[in-house]
Formats: sequence, C-alpha cells, structure tokens
Amino acid sequence: MCDHRFALALAGALVSFTASAQFAGSVAAYTPGSGVAASFQNPSAALGAPTTFIGYQNADPFNPPYRGSDIVGIGSGGSLTLQLDTPVRNDPTHPFGLDFIVFGHAGFIITNGDYSGGGITDGTFFAGGTSTSRISVSADGVTFYTLNPSLAPNVDGLYPTDAGGNVLTPVNPALTAGSFAGQDLAGIRALYAGSAGGTGYDLSWAQDGLGHDVALSAVSFVRIDVSSGPAYLDAISVVPEPSATLLGLLGAALLAVRRTHVFS
Repeated sequence: MCDHRFALALAGALVSFTASAQFAGSVAAYTPGSGVAASFQNPSAALGAPTTFIGYQNADPFNPPYRGSDIVGIGSGGSLTLQLDTPVRNDPTHPFGLDFIVFGHAGFIITNGDYSGGGITDGTFFAGGTSTSRISVSADGVTFYTLNPSLAPNVDGLYPTDAGGNVLTPVNPALTAGSFAGQDLAGIRALYAGSAGGTGYDLSWAQDGLGHDVALSAVSFVRIDVSSGPAYLDAISVVPEPSATLLGLLGAALLAVRRTHVFS
C-alpha cells in the first residue's frame, strides 16, 4: 500500500512539475506602447498558464480572458519579452510542427443572439484580431531572430481560448476564421480537436536580419513587437517533448489504477 501511494504521489508531482514548467516564468522587458490603458500594463499577467477561469465561469471562445489580471496590453510601438521556464525546442514531430503557442484575448462574436449557451458565430471577433505584430525568439536574450512574417500569424487572433482543451496542444493552423462560421461551442471544440486554442508558431520560421533562414534548436525568450494595436497577451505555452507527454500518460494510468483500487 505504501509503495502504491508513493508511486501515485511521485507521478502526480512529476506531472504537476512538468505542466507548470511549460510557460513563461519571468518578464525580461516590457514597453507598453501607445493606446494601452494603465490597468492593462502589468506584464506579469502574461506569466504562467493561460487563464481558464474568469470570475465565476470557465473561459471559452465566446467568453475570453478580459481582466487586467488576465492579460497585458502591448500598444503601437510597444514590446514584451518573456523568458520561458522550459526552452522551446524546434521539433518537427510536434503537432503540425508547431513549437509554442501564444494566447490572447480574442473572442468570437455570437450572431444568433443566444448568450445563454447556445451561441453561434460567423467566425469574426468582438475582441482581438486587429493588431499587427512581429514575433522574435532568442536562446540567450541578446540575439533575437524574427519569425518569418509571411508565415507567422499576428498574436491575439485565432484561436480564442477554450478552458475545455489542452493548453499545450496547438490547433490545426489550416483552420481559418471562415472554418468556424455557423459553429456553436460544441462545433468549435470539435474543430479544436482537444486543443485549448491559442496561436501556434514554429521555430523553423526564424530568420536573421537579412531574411535568411536560421536553424535554431531551442530558444528560451520570446519577444512580441506591435506596430499597430493594441494586442493583448495572456500566456505562452511550450509544446512538450514526447517524454513529457509520456509522463502525462503515466500519471493518467496511475490515476486509473488508483480508481480501480479504490472502487474494487
């Protein structure tokens, strides 16, 4: 019994540690830029996991994070640099080849007037999706490489946060705003396929100042520069390596064993 409980406790602790390490742990630099209210100028709001609970209800694509404690604004001419607790690794085996995910405050407009749980969207936003941004990455916090703007989407747009999904799993980037037209929450979640949303990025898009491709194996800093905005950032998550995924499966298996033991 003691060994069984110890194994469960150890697995749970390891899974918890792995999950908590997949986000930004510190703010390296922040310039608010113009057009951001003082109540949204706390860069620490972008640390840790994405906001999945807002006041009295879970976040979903119709009800995104919106409070100053949830998101930080980056206005025109502004910039935010975050240091990640776990390095982002350039791994083509990641889902869709995406290595990290940026969460904002975008939310889908409800077009049928049903705000009690039966809302349907046309794929447009009531918040987010209007800024112009550039994302750069760095291994040391000194030398940054910009992700190819022709490939890297703007932050704070597709895909709105959903607390019902996994914040470490990216959405299929082939989905466009039009893909969500006519969808209710269940339909959006079906398209998300288990993801919690956010915008995914691939380190393979990195370029130097001359526009030449740069091979990066891993980075620990992500910088977001906004030329027109504002954009609002909730969190950055690092897509885990296969070993972390296996660890999560181990924790799930041990929990299943525990349930079997308790109810048998």
